[in-house]
Amino acid sequence: MNNNRCLLAVLLLVCMLVFTSCTAGGEGKPPSPTATSAERTSGVGFYFDTVVTVVLYGAPEGLLDEIWAECSHYENLLSKTIPGSDVDRINHADGQAVTVDPETWEILRRAKEVSDSSAHTFSVTIAPLTAMWDFTNGTNRMPTDEERLAALPLVNDDLMVLGEGYTVTLPKGMEVDLGGIAKGYIADQIAASIQGKVHGATLNFGGNVYAVGIKPDATPFRVGIRDPQGGENDSIAVVSVSDLSVVTSGIYERYFDLDGVRYHHILDPKTGISADSDLASATIVSKSSMTADAMATACIVMGKDQALSYLEAQGMDGVLITRDGTIFTTKDFTDRYPFVTLK
Repeated sequence: MNNNRCLLAVLLLVCMLVFTSCTAGGEGKPPSPTATSAERTSGVGFYFDTVVTVVLYGAPEGLLDEIWAECSHYENLLSKTIPGSDVDRINHADGQAVTVDPETWEILRRAKEVSDSSAHTFSVTIAPLTAMWDFTNGTNRMPTDEERLAALPLVNDDLMVLGEGYTVTLPKGMEVDLGGIAKGYIADQIAASIQGKVHGATLNFGGNVYAVGIKPDATPFRVGIRDPQGGENDSIAVVSVSDLSVVTSGIYERYFDLDGVRYHHILDPKTGISADSDLASATIVSKSSMTADAMATACIVMGKDQALSYLEAQGMDGVLITRDGTIFTTKDFTDRYPFVTLK
């Protein structure tokens, strides 16, 4: 009987040691590099009018499908072109209050904050103006001066009322477009949802890249910053990051040339015309891809000097590239991140 008790005690001790060794790494920390953690899973989808590329290392079976399901969910919730989405219902409410999903409400709340902090160089109520331009279908459609001036009073984030119970009210005729902030929010949510499930990952939503964890060789992910004067795969610099988002807005993404003038898709909310600053691109490194998304757009409208002051005042890290190809960074950027210029 005593021998049996001793044997039972030994078995319990072994079980406790095994359990402790399995949990000692802490929640959310990536495992040490192994053959399993180096296993690569990747996929390409098309959501939010953007090619989305996902690369996972050490992912469990089915995680990629979960990511695509999440993308589909957010597209149906936030797209202004999908009937019945929150944004569609807001835009067709004829001035009446609309109850929306708490996530939609939170995106709009944060959008208003960035609009205020950036002196309204970023605006989600810019939809009446963006609808007058066509940068993707080859029609080179742009508004007449009369159309543009008539739409300008409808662009004012201050008039959007976010009420209790997740209600949103827009004055009649106004509309919202979350194209300048939604991808960042979605990247944040997916990055959070896969934390602790993978050794490392990159989530690429066009100009929004979120690096989760580390590479199988235990180094940070290297994210290229596109050369505004080069092709789609040409980088002018590389920044190395882990558990951070790298977001770039650039005037090279969607544009057309007409009568010797280049018009691009980043519109100045105060004029309704393509931003005419000295910046070709703005890249922001941040934990919040949503905030970086909106602020990068604002920076293009501001121009280099104002954008540098704005980012530093907001405690954000960024890389600004002027139209002549000169690179500027916020204070201490190169001390905080491994950063290499290539040209």
